[in-house]
Amino acid sequence: MKTRSALEICLPLALFVAACALSLPTLLIAVAWMTIGVISLGHRALESFPTDGIPREWLRGYRGACLLFYHLAWWPWYMRTPLRDSADRIGKRLFTRKRSPHHKSENPSDNLPTGECEENSTSDARQGRRD
Repeated sequence: MKTRSALEICLPLALFVAACALSLPTLLIAVAWMTIGVISLGHRALESFPTDGIPREWLRGYRGACLLFYHLAWWPWYMRTPLRDSADRIGKRLFTRKRSPHHKSENPSDNLPTGECEENSTSDARQGRRD
């Protein structure tokens, strides 16, 4: 298991601070990103996040706050299954829409005038009648 360095753990916080200081649009994007992360992950203790490859001293104090920010910044990783499920459900809805009334149907009985059934509209030859 790869051990995460202090730079790797603090990088999301540094990028957030830089984005906030750069301009108002990047500030809004950074705050929106972190707000979505907090909303999607909910209130979770730091101990509930995976600790593989993270040194034990990062679990308490100021380092713990930086580590919690790291996990919140990577919220899409923790939400990948629900995001994939939602994307699949949206994709199915978009690509299995009902056909518009102007779309020609391949079924000939769908093209009949209103109130007319298929047996009344078929030709005499198909019904076995002769002249």
